[in-house]
Amino acid sequence: MLKYIARRLLQMIPTLLIIYTIIFALTYLMPGDPLRASLGEEYNRLSAETIAEIEESLGINRPFHEQYLEFLGRMLQFDFGQSYIQKEPVVDIIGYRLPRTIQLMLGGLTVSLVLGVSAGIISAVKQYTWIDHGLMLFALIGLSMPVFWQGLIAQLLFTQSTYGIAIFPVAGWGNGDLWYMVLPSLVLGTSLSATVARITRSSMLEVRSQDYLQTARAKGLKNNSILIRHHLRNALLPVLTVIGLQVAGLLGGSLLTETVFNWPGLGRAIVPAIQTRDTPVIMGILTYGAIVILAVNLITDIVYAVVDPRIRYS
Repeated sequence: MLKYIARRLLQMIPTLLIIYTIIFALTYLMPGDPLRASLGEEYNRLSAETIAEIEESLGINRPFHEQYLEFLGRMLQFDFGQSYIQKEPVVDIIGYRLPRTIQLMLGGLTVSLVLGVSAGIISAVKQYTWIDHGLMLFALIGLSMPVFWQGLIAQLLFTQSTYGIAIFPVAGWGNGDLWYMVLPSLVLGTSLSATVARITRSSMLEVRSQDYLQTARAKGLKNNSILIRHHLRNALLPVLTVIGLQVAGLLGGSLLTETVFNWPGLGRAIVPAIQTRDTPVIMGILTYGAIVILAVNLITDIVYAVVDPRIRYS
């Protein structure tokens, strides 16, 4: 297992390099002038000499390959420079916002697992009943609704008493108060829970006819014991695969959810950074996002071996 983990960590290096190169090229080719976007109307009041000096100090007037190598050298030291707009080191901006984004992602993941796995198990056990059809209908509806639309509807129904019930705060982080996290997590986890529910149901139905379950029943084991220890455990592998693949969608959904709920995560930093072409911030956030996705995929593979002892890595 340790050799497998070491090999996967080494494979992450060229993967990150390719991702970084693509991100940098797309950022470099973005239309517009980053200096004009960052200075706004002040840009028109500056002389050509002053503009040239600022561009030289920022390094944005150099050729593509020079800028790329400079950014790459900084990235290897986890130094993405300083934000053009906020005038702060990008590492400090990410260090403040990344834990809050991960916190929201974990909240959404918890909601998706609790709702999705529970709905999938109940649907499989009650196959072709009105309960099964009703749960799968709700799953389809949840899968079809965009995250930002769910957020707006949730704010309308659960944050004020005019049209709904004033239960949750409308927006913000609340200095870490978990009550502020409940509604964004519910919104973020709904779409993923729909996918998890459908996959769990299909996997449970596929495993149900396996011989070892028939043997367990013949031995006289209780239904709950068979369901949890044998049936569900062997049906979880496809669910784990979906969760690993959905991390990118969960991260993207968290960016939208942060915008709707004014959550101080990476989404609240990257949206204005793209609008103002704040290249260091864009590069830093997207690169850290890629690291998170790769790390979760590695953790998913390790969990496979924990859930199913038949899986061995060498």
